Amino acid sequence: MVVHAVYENGVFRPTEPIELPDNCQVSLVIHKETTNPDQQELGETPLAKLAALGRAHAKNPNLPTDLAAQHDHYLYGTPKH
Repeated sequence: MVVHAVYENGVFRPTEPIELPDNCQVSLVIHKETTNPDQQELGETPLAKLAALGRAHAKNPNLPTDLAAQHDHYLYGTPKH
């Protein structure tokens, strides 16, 4: 789950409603977002963020080997190409 939030006065305030029970403990990984591409530092580009996500998650041997090529089939049930 990705939650976008604003940090104000020591509190993270989600920008959209979140369906979690009260007092539910969560772990947060903070990535500062920039609205201006010229302000992005090295390593904060969208491609670098995607690469970091890939490195952070272990490989899953249960995933199909053609997942990237056939993502519409697995996401939406369309016929394989």
